This record gives sequence, C-alpha cells and structure tokens, in this order.
Amino acid sequence: MPSGNKPTDEEPTKLLFPKRRSFLKTLGVGGAAAGLAGCSGTQNPGEETTTGGETETDSGMTETDTGGELPSGYVAGAGTDAQSLNFLSIADVPSADRVGLTLDSAYAITTDNEVFPLWADISSDDGRVYTVELRDNLQWGADYGQMTSEDWVYMIKEVFQADDNWAGFPNQSDWQRGGEAIPVEKTGTTSFEIQLPEVDPAFPLKPIMWGAFCMPKGIIEKYRPDGDQEGLAQDEEVQTLAYSGNLGPYNFETWDRESAFVATRNEDYYMREASDVPDAWTEAPYFDSYTYQVIPEESTRLSALQTGEIDASGIPETKVSQFEGLDNVDVKVIPQAFMSSLIYNQRANGNFYEALRLKGVRQALAHAVNKQAIADNILRGYATVAHTFQPQFSDWYVDDQVTEYGVGDTYDPETARNMLENNLDSTPYSYDGDTIVDGDGDPVTLELVFAQGTETTQTTAEFIAQEYGNIGLDVEVTGVQFNTLLNKYVSNSYQGSGEPEFNAGPYNGGNRDNSVSPESWDLMTGIIFNTYPRTPSSTRDFTIKQGGINYYGYYPETDFNALFDEATTTVDEDARREVYSDIFGALSEEQPFNFLNMGVDIIGYDSRVEGPVEEFGNGWDSQIWQFAQQ
Repeated sequence: MPSGNKPTDEEPTKLLFPKRRSFLKTLGVGGAAAGLAGCSGTQNPGEETTTGGETETDSGMTETDTGGELPSGYVAGAGTDAQSLNFLSIADVPSADRVGLTLDSAYAITTDNEVFPLWADISSDDGRVYTVELRDNLQWGADYGQMTSEDWVYMIKEVFQADDNWAGFPNQSDWQRGGEAIPVEKTGTTSFEIQLPEVDPAFPLKPIMWGAFCMPKGIIEKYRPDGDQEGLAQDEEVQTLAYSGNLGPYNFETWDRESAFVATRNEDYYMREASDVPDAWTEAPYFDSYTYQVIPEESTRLSALQTGEIDASGIPETKVSQFEGLDNVDVKVIPQAFMSSLIYNQRANGNFYEALRLKGVRQALAHAVNKQAIADNILRGYATVAHTFQPQFSDWYVDDQVTEYGVGDTYDPETARNMLENNLDSTPYSYDGDTIVDGDGDPVTLELVFAQGTETTQTTAEFIAQEYGNIGLDVEVTGVQFNTLLNKYVSNSYQGSGEPEFNAGPYNGGNRDNSVSPESWDLMTGIIFNTYPRTPSSTRDFTIKQGGINYYGYYPETDFNALFDEATTTVDEDARREVYSDIFGALSEEQPFNFLNMGVDIIGYDSRVEGPVEEFGNGWDSQIWQFAQQ
C-alpha cells in the first residue's frame, strides 16, 4: 500500500530505499529500519538484515558469507526479507518493495498530492466515472505482449473482486461499494472505466489504482478456473518476475532468501520514451543495480552504512547523533504515515481473549501504559503520541472528539486497576490480591510478541511488560523475525467446520472463534499500520469486522462500514471532516488496539545520493534518484 515515504526496507519493519510506490504498504515493521525506499513516495535504500560478515574484494564487489557477489550499484540495508513476489496476496512492505523494483504502478502521487502518470493516467469529468488510460509502449516480458486494458479488467474482476477471493487478495473491499463489486469496463485497447456508484473526489489518491501493480491475463487465467492460489504463488514466472518486461526500472536478477535481492538496470525501461515527464526520466534509472541486502542485526547494518558498504539504512532514534556529523552520511528525518500500536489478540487462541474482547478492559489497559514516556524517552522525541487512527498532521484529524489515554492524568495505573476489576466480572479472570488470575486461580501470563530489528522496538515491548506488571498482569516478551511474525502470529488459519463465514485474505481473522493464528499470542508490537492521511477511508480494512487486515479479531460496536461509506461519498470537505471526526473519535473510545505513536522515518543515505527530501511522500520519484557526479 502506498504510503508516502520509503528509504530502505527495514522496518522492524518498514523500508528505507529509493523505490517505487509501495503497493501494499499496509503492514510495516516498527522501528527505524522502516522507511528506506521510494515506493509510494519512499524508497528503500536498504533494509536491515544480514546473514553474516562481509568483506570488500579487490573488484569493489561485496562478497557475502554465502559465497555470492553483489553487483556494484545502490545497496539498501534491510532488516527483513520479502515473503513472496506474488503481489496479488502480499500485504507487507518488504515484499511489495522488491516487486516494485521491477514493476512501476499505474501512477504515483507527488509530495504536492498530485497524480504523476507512470503506466497510466486517471481522469474524471464528474468524480464518479474514472477513465484510466494506459501508455501504448508498455510491454510484458515472457512473450505476453503489450499490457492492455484487458489485462487490468480481467485481473480486477477475476482476482480483486472474486467472490471466493481465491487468490487471497487482502484489499478486496477497495473494489467494492456496499458489498457490491464496482463496475469496471474496457473502453479501448489501452483504456478502461471505473464506474463508482457515488461521487468520490478522493478516489485517485486512494491506494486502489495509485500504487497498483498488474499481472498478465495470460498468467492469471491459468489458475483462475480451479481457484489455484498455491499454483499461482509457485508459478516460476511469478516468482522470478519474468513477466515484468519493460515495466519497471530494474530487472529481477537473483533472490538469495534471507540474504539479498538483486535487480539490474532495465535498458528498455518504458519511461525513457515518455514525452510528458521531466527530462531526468529519459535516462532513468541511474543505478546499475539495486540490491536489498538483508542485515537483521541493527549494529551490523549501521556499521555497514558508516563504512559505505551500503547506501541507505534506517537509523534508530538512539543512534542519530552518531551519524549527523559524518561527511559520508546524509541523515533525513521524514514524516511518515505508519502508526505504532499495541495490538490485542481478540481471536480465540490467546490466554486473555475473553477479556480483550471487552471495550472496558481495553480502555483500562490503555490507562496503564505511559505513551508520552515511550515517545520522549525510548524514541528520543522522534515521535508524537497517537490517540486514534490518524496522525495529527493529517488534514482530516479532528481532536475535539478524540479520547486520550496514556498521557497526563489519563496515565494512571490505579485507574487501570479499578477499571479492570470492574470489567472482568463477565470473564474467567479476577484479581487475587494484586495479581490477575484465571478461573483456576493461577496467575495469568500474557505473551507479548514483537518484531525484531531495532533496539527501540524491543525496549518498547519490555517497557509495556513492566507497565502491565504494575497492574498485576505478568507479561512474557518474545522477539521474532518479521516474516515469522506474519506467518505464525498474524496470518489466518481457519479451524472451523465447513466454509468460513468470511475470509478476506491471509491476514483476516474471519470468525474470530474459528479463525486463529498458527501460534498463540496475546499482545503484539513492532508491526505498524498505515494511517493513509491523504485518504483516511482507506483504513476501513483495519476497523470493520470483515476487514482484510483485521487479523486481531476486533468486532466494533460502531457501524464503521456505514460511516466510511458516508465519508467516501461526501463531496463537501467540511461535511466529510465531520464524518471522519465521528470515525476517529469512536476508534479512540473503542480502543481496538492501543494507539501508541506516530514516528518518523530517520534514514541515513550515502551523501552521494541525490533525490531524498524531508517531506511526506519522499521517494515517489525514486526512479530518478542517482549518485552525485564526482
């Protein structure tokens, strides 16, 4: 999902490279390693992960312990690797960023919130029917011919809008209104229409067509008849991006899992022929190669940045002062749209789920965590406290209905304890003296799992455990790699009989009593959520019962579906702001998870890199980033 910044690719999980628009920048890893690229406005200069020591060879190549050599070019240090190169089912930034090296998207959004045509332009005369016009020089690889509107319409109808969601597309609700598929019709070889049922002036800014990749009809139709999701995911052309043709600035070269993803300059890049873009695009891209070097250990990653072995990396808040005075590193502090939260497992495979399903319990727990201390002390002031699902810099943030927790007088362990005691009556849990016990009288122990990658993420998890200890809840802290977090703790596994009531994707909890994660957990941090400040209705999937990203099993009391529908179709900005005020006020009150903070992307770039800016949306033009001429 596009967000706005992207410097490398390491979020504890996010990205930091100069990449393209991040298609599925919905889930990221929390922490400094997050925004390194230029997807969606960010680029991934480097994620944070490494599999071993590195030495410089005489040829100037970097030789890894695995025996391979990385070509010269741009190297982004990343903390985690991609899950898959099948963009139809992924919802994490590292995967989308790697796909984005070889595939542009329909169009980008600039730092001025303007549409910048890449594969296509989008326009409308009435704000309801939108025409998408593709460039006529777009060519698939692997003998699939020209990209046409037929490819797009088939993919939208047979994947994005498929009733059975056979491909596991996590953002299916984007292509629906009122539970019905949005009509999409081919109008020419390179044009198609999207016919919204109601006027939506913000549609072009939403991560629906913005940041959207495409796959040839010829690949999808091989697997659609049998709904063969596994076959599609294992297709060699999908897993090697062989179909990318001239559609992105780089070509897939190699992917050494958990080590390095290498893409080389695409000499046939279609944008070099575009006449409606600045001259800089006629020679793009400017790097001979683009590598995501996985370096899980933060200290190793930062050392590699300092010595020039990588060209970009996220920098933790605690280490900024060490890099600000270096001549060879340029530190950028970039506003970003991702929010860190403490997520409650309300599915039926946690130790405390009966309690976490109660709004009063979640509110009590919010009183127990000092969010200001996290922002000021752990994150060293490089964050602002969050109280709802929007950053305060958003044009749609209205604070007069927002309920605050965890700051000032609302941080109060005694209040938290009293509220817990009053709300646990309907559950198997209760206080025995100063300790919360289960129905057998045994002390309750909660598991807080976090995404490894940065010191601040681990420190935050340990601080939260300490805060809960003050109100009688024992918390064990477990750190895992981001991909493990997604596969074992976030992903959905249906345990019921027959067909699930709903299952909008691999991260949707479905019926929370039957759809659970492979591993049990109670609390989670280190994974971050996109708040979409340009188009807040894009947060719908996090908050509605059947939302594709509602993997934690939250059943809202408020009818957010109706409110989001109203916000989407309201043309008057003042009226729309009132609806969003209702939405984000209700979310702050219901506390589906504890909104902790809005951070920034702190990214260190090799001082030779030209292109990054300290603005929300940084990286939208990462295809033309380059090394300064010596």
